[in-house]
This record gives sequence, structure tokens and C-alpha cells, in this order.
Amino acid sequence: MEADIISIISNAYQSFLKSDFFYYLKILSAFVSILLFIDIILLLSKRVRTDLRVALYGAAGVRFKKAKYNPRWEAIERRLEEGSVASGKMALIEADKMLDEALGILGYAGKDTTEKIGNIKPGQLVGIDEVRNIHEFYRRIVDDPSYDASLDEIKAALSAYERLFRGVGMIG
Repeated sequence: MEADIISIISNAYQSFLKSDFFYYLKILSAFVSILLFIDIILLLSKRVRTDLRVALYGAAGVRFKKAKYNPRWEAIERRLEEGSVASGKMALIEADKMLDEALGILGYAGKDTTEKIGNIKPGQLVGIDEVRNIHEFYRRIVDDPSYDASLDEIKAALSAYERLFRGVGMIG
């Protein structure tokens, strides 16, 4: 009796191993294993890149999508090339909006650009002192539309913004 039960179970097991269902189950499990192996490799390579970036630059850093910001910066430059102070002021306003976005992406907290700039400690961001002064210039233009700004001042302000944007890799 005992031998019959064992032989029945053994025969059932052997027939299961030879069945089409088990064959397809093996193929499916091999496919899932390959996908998981590829996933592990991709996750490890991402971690290695991040660790390398931390080792070289001291921080993981932020990657800006230059395809998004380059056209915006080119539009600012075209606006400045119009040669009027009014279009220069509009270019400065657009550049300050980009600055606000950049500071937010870089992780500086604040409800507006002024607060975000205030939260940056000296030496944390290259050229931030110059940008602080430029932002004050921007605030004067926005708060007082009759403020008499020259086109040269606006060009200097925009070149400071450009240096910062290039420095953080926002435009290229």
C-alpha cells in the first residue's frame, strides 16, 4: 500500500515535469529571471554613477534638461537683441523666472526668488553674490516701472545670470 502511494505520487510528479504546462512555466521563470538580472545591473550602474559624481564633485548634483532651458535662454537673448530698454527689462524678468526655477530645482527653499537667494550661504553657489545684486536690480525694475535702467546695466545683469546658468549646467 505504502509503495503504491509513493509510486502514484512519483508518477504524478514525473508526468508534471514532462507536461507542457511545466515547460512554459520554466520559460516564463527564465524570462522573469533575465528581466530581474537586467534590472539589478541597471540599478547598480545608476548607483555607481551617482557615487562617482559624489566622489568627484562632492554632491550628487542636479541634472537640468538643457533641451528645455536652452530655447528659453535663446528667447531671452533675442529679446535683448531688439535693443530697447523695455525689451531688455522683459528679458531680465524672464531670466529671473529661470533663476527661480533653477534655485527650486537645486533644492533651495522659499516662496519666491528673494527668499531662495537668502537661504544660500556664501560659497554654496558660484557667483551667487553677483546674482544677489542683480536680483536687487531686478526688484527695483519690477517694483518701480519708471525706474531708469540703461540697456548696458540690463546686459550686464543678464550676463551674470548666464554665467550662473552655465555654471550649474542649466544651459550649454
